[in-house]
Amino acid sequence: MDLPSLIEPNSRAYLVNNLKKCHETRVGVYYYVFNFGLLFIFVLIFGLALYFCYTNKPSDYEKKQQMLKEQNFILNKIRYHQENYQQQKQSMSNITSLPFHYNDNIDTI
Repeated sequence: MDLPSLIEPNSRAYLVNNLKKCHETRVGVYYYVFNFGLLFIFVLIFGLALYFCYTNKPSDYEKKQQMLKEQNFILNKIRYHQENYQQQKQSMSNITSLPFHYNDNIDTI
């Protein structure tokens, strides 16, 4: 037994096709809006990153100051190690190159 239908089959097919077309156009519009939105966000983030990299770039004076600071650090390390080497060399015996210690409180038997 067929269920009663309130509309004609032709008008039903027309409405279904019309709704399918509306759905396809809506999905197409959402597709383009979503893609262009993502492209805009990507370009915005990339542009902001480039802008901040450009504005936070150190000036020539700051670069020279940083280079001088690094050179002083390296020279101080070299001086420290040279002084340490000289102290170790002075505390070694010349004959055997073994360390020796002076003990002023030697108890003699």
